[in-house]
Amino acid sequence: MTFFSESADMTDLVAALRSDLPPVYESNPGFRGLVVLVKPDVRNHVIALTLWEDDDALAGSEAIADGFADRIAAATGTAVARNVYDVLGTIGIVERAPATEP
Repeated sequence: MTFFSESADMTDLVAALRSDLPPVYESNPGFRGLVVLVKPDVRNHVIALTLWEDDDALAGSEAIADGFADRIAAATGTAVARNVYDVLGTIGIVERAPATEP
């Protein structure tokens, strides 16, 4: 997701993202990680990047992403763009071992 916020003070939005996003996404099978970036300016540019194990896991997260996008749009008064990208490669990211049966 990417969006802009005209608000100079994004404290409430950042607090909500930090408290709400991780537990909701972590409970979904195939979730690999979340990175939220902000470029502070008069018009803050925010990028929230989720990482998923495969296309099925990504598809399972769509309803959650829609809900967060709606909340962000309401809080910022701007549109939220959502895009899906394939990973071409990584550097320095540790692969998580597959889950094993207990």
